[in-house]
Amino acid sequence: MKHAQSPYHHGTHQVSSAKGFEKSKAEREKARQRKKILTGVGIALVVLIAGAALYLMSYLNQLNNRFELEEDLSPVLVETPANEPFYVLVLGSDSREGTANADHPTYGEGEERSDTMMLVRVDASKKLMTMLSIPRDTPYTLPDDSVIKINEVYNMGGASASIQAVSELTGVSIAHYAEIHFSELQKLVDDLGGVEVTVPVDITVKDALTGEEISLEAGKQVLNGQQAQAFARARHEYTEGEDVTRQDNVRVLGVAILKKILDKPSHQMPEALLGLAECTRTDLRSGELLSLALTFANGADKPKVYTGTGPYSGALNKDGLWMCYENPEGWAAIMKIVDAGKNPSKVDVEDTAIIPKAKKKSSKK
Repeated sequence: MKHAQSPYHHGTHQVSSAKGFEKSKAEREKARQRKKILTGVGIALVVLIAGAALYLMSYLNQLNNRFELEEDLSPVLVETPANEPFYVLVLGSDSREGTANADHPTYGEGEERSDTMMLVRVDASKKLMTMLSIPRDTPYTLPDDSVIKINEVYNMGGASASIQAVSELTGVSIAHYAEIHFSELQKLVDDLGGVEVTVPVDITVKDALTGEEISLEAGKQVLNGQQAQAFARARHEYTEGEDVTRQDNVRVLGVAILKKILDKPSHQMPEALLGLAECTRTDLRSGELLSLALTFANGADKPKVYTGTGPYSGALNKDGLWMCYENPEGWAAIMKIVDAGKNPSKVDVEDTAIIPKAKKKSSKK
């Protein structure tokens, strides 16, 4: 006996099939939409990554171009293993190009000396820097046995000769070199918005860039570029220890500049380095500099900076020229401290100076 099929049963099956078909179609549409969205997001990410990569390449190239040195220093610089401390020679050239006294007889033919010489030990793993001044009146013996002031070496043989001279004097190999021109220091400080230092005494000097008279009162204050220039170059304003005081001021200014850069947020670091590159020439490549800057700037630990000076006592020589005394023992002693990553600021090495018999009454310039 055949049972009559319920019309309702057949109808319900048809409705369910239609709903399943519509649901399947809707899911396929949603899947297509998701695919479109994911594809769009993927394309956007690729574009962003490519754009970021292009920007980074452009930025690094721009940085390298600004930092580029005219002289190839690779023959005199040494490579150091990754994560190991290394030395950088920092010179401040006294070139008067573009300044108010560019026509002075001493500089009229483009002559320039390393007015400021500083050997900097960098230990990134410990976030430690040590700045050691090389007194400009330090004697240096040339191959022909004649003796000159070490700051004259730059004028005679350029940066490479200065690197060799400082390496011989200190007994350490130098991995990198940086140079700041006299006329560019002002721009560097102004780009940073000024720097805070303590001026030891009242100072009134002529600005070598403009000839304008600049006065600074003693005390802690924020200096603009022009004032920083005066602070770094003042020497005759001190009644005693005039050159050693100037060396100390240069280190104080160097620490203040370094602090101002490292205190910037990480996202502002690239722009700060571009400003630094306007005023500095170095063999360090942009990637290395950016990595070092971020290493010292980031983290809970603040970077530590030690400062000091090499032997500086001296007197007038037989030619009436002020010269520091020969002091190889003193240099060896202070470099032992620096190379060990210790603080050289309290090290007194003047008692090992070789004082000529006729110059028993020595003084410290």
